[in-house]
Parts: sequence; C-alpha cells; structure tokens
Amino acid sequence: MTRLPRPASGRRSGAARVALALTGVLVITILCADDRDTQLARVRERLQTLQTELNTTKGQRTGVREEIHGLERKIGTLLNQQRETERRLKTEEQRLKDLRQQAATAHRRLDTQRDALAHQLRAQYASGRQEQLKLLLNQQDAVVASRMLTYYGYVHRARLERIGSIQTALVAAQTVEKRVQTKQQELLLLRETQATRKTELETSRARRGELLASLDRRVALQAGEIEHLREDEVRLARLLEGIKTAYAEVAFPSDIKGAFGTLKGKLALPTKGRVLAHFGDPKSIGNLKWRGLFVAANEGAPVRAVSRGRVAYADWLRGFGLLLILEHGDGYMTLYGHNQSLMKQAGESVDAGEVIAQIGNTGDAPQPGLYFEVRHNGEPRDPLLWCRAR
Repeated sequence: MTRLPRPASGRRSGAARVALALTGVLVITILCADDRDTQLARVRERLQTLQTELNTTKGQRTGVREEIHGLERKIGTLLNQQRETERRLKTEEQRLKDLRQQAATAHRRLDTQRDALAHQLRAQYASGRQEQLKLLLNQQDAVVASRMLTYYGYVHRARLERIGSIQTALVAAQTVEKRVQTKQQELLLLRETQATRKTELETSRARRGELLASLDRRVALQAGEIEHLREDEVRLARLLEGIKTAYAEVAFPSDIKGAFGTLKGKLALPTKGRVLAHFGDPKSIGNLKWRGLFVAANEGAPVRAVSRGRVAYADWLRGFGLLLILEHGDGYMTLYGHNQSLMKQAGESVDAGEVIAQIGNTGDAPQPGLYFEVRHNGEPRDPLLWCRAR
C-alpha cells in the first residue's frame, strides 16, 4: 500500500498555525476571565472580613447603634427589591396590555369568520335548498349540470374551510384569554409582594427614627462624640489601605487608568444640592475638620459617578452608612457616603454620570445628603479642585 509522505516534524501549514494561535488566544482569554472572577471573589471575601472587623462594636458604641446599622442595610436592600418589583410590574403590565390586544384581534377574526359563514349560508338558502338535487334530475343539459355541480363542490369546500377557520380562531381566542388570566394572577401576586415590602420598609424606617431620637445625636458629652468621629476617620483610612491590599492582584482596567488626574475643574458634583460643608471647614465639635464635601439633597435623589472607575467597596461602614468607593487609577479614589441604597457591587466598572446610589442619611449624617471625598494615594484632596459647584 502506498503511504502518503508526512510533513517534516515541527512544521505546520499556515492555516494550521493560525488555527493553533487562535485556539491559544481563546484558551488564554477564558483562563483570564476565570482568573479575574476568582480574584474578584477573593477580593469581595477579604473586604467582607475587613468590613466586619471595622464595624465590630468597640468601647462606647452601643447596641442602639448596632440596631441602626442593621436597619440601614435592611432599608437599602428593601429599596433595591422595591425598584426591581416596580420594574417587573411595568414589564408585566405592558405584556398584559399586549395580550389583551391579541385577544381583541383574535375575537375580531372570529367574528369576521362567523359573519362570512352566515353570509354564505344565507346566499345558498336564497338560491334554493333543492338546487343541487334539481340539477342531478335535470338531464337536458349535462354540461351545464356538470359545471353547476362543480360550482357547488367549491361552495361546499369553502364552507368547510370557513368552519375550520372559525374553529381555529376560537381556539386562538381561548388560548389568549387563558394567558391574559394567568398574567393577571402574576400581576396580582407582584402587587401583593410590593405592598408587603412597602409595609416592611415603612416599619424599618419608623424604627430607625425612634432609635436615632433615643440616641440624641447632639450628645451632651462632646468628648465621647469627638472620639467617635476620630475613630470613624481611622476606620476609613484602614478601609482604604485594606482595599489597596485586596485589589493588589487584580489588574486595573487599562481604558480607565490615567484619566482622572487630567480632569481637574471639568467634573460635575455627584448630585444636585447645596454644599453645606466644604473641604477644610471645622466640624461643629472639637478641632476636627471636614475631609470632603457634604451636599444636602433630597432623600432618594440619584448619586452619579463623577468619572469612569471601578467599584472598590460597596457596603455599610460605621460613621459613613452605606458607602461606595470608586477607584480611578493612578492612586485616585472617590468616596460617596450616607447613601440610602447602593446600586453597584465591588468589582463592577461604571461610566461617568452613571447612577451608583441614592441619597440618604445613613450612618452619622447630619441630614439627608451626600458625603463626597476625593483621595490620592490615601490622602484627602479638595473635591472642588475636580468638580464645579453650582
């Protein structure tokens, strides 16, 4: 048997080399994606451990503050669930509307078929019920009789087709009606779920208000409150250092890196409101100063990312409430505190202007609003060097 010559060892055709290269790229891409997901999972686990450690009750922190912490996180979760339920309600209501239109169309088709059949039967009745029998008995003109019998055959088949169309239209109408009823039941359950969550949300908010009143945030012993504020600043610094360590193994997106430092004076504030506290202003007690801005705003108003970045942290932190931190590369970070709810998770990328949270008064906020910081290599910078205050 004649054997075909083998190619020389180590040599491949151009197509084979390209295919092998593409396969290698695909494998590397899949492995990189898997590695990135694994790295982010490890980062989230480390941040959760750090968050738990930083929020552990120490010294003068009371059980009241711990309960407030739990309620604020619960309220944020309930608001996110409520938004999702409202979105589903709108979607399902539109589907129900479409189904009702389909049902109306099916009924119109059924009525049309019924009218056509009735018209056909009336016309045949008017022409004489015995016409076909007369033609069979009339032998004077066989050609005419044959033609007329053929015609009656067409009429009969047309009638059967009409009846079949009516049956089909009837089944279609009944099917759509059942779908309408099913969708109505789904909407009813969704509305009941929404009502339950709304009640739970109102109860949690009322309880939080009672706790805040009992806490009396204008503490008579200012020394204790000053110590709390200092602990909050130390806690935030430890969190930022922990974030830097946790993300050390995760590559920063190259399309984001390097832009933030060039944007001084070109950015908008994260939310619309009035700046009540500026960078460097003294706080109401002690010799502490503001390290960022406090922007008073309506509760529930959107908080937007000032620039493209990656979410480094999105959770509750003592003193700052529901806090979201964005990394922008080259050591730059922006911080958004006292939120009512967070819409992003650690590891996600966000665009400039994208909604990342809602205004609230969680943590030790003086009133509904946003605490906003800009940091470079861990050091606070005046946010108004980057953002224009209107």
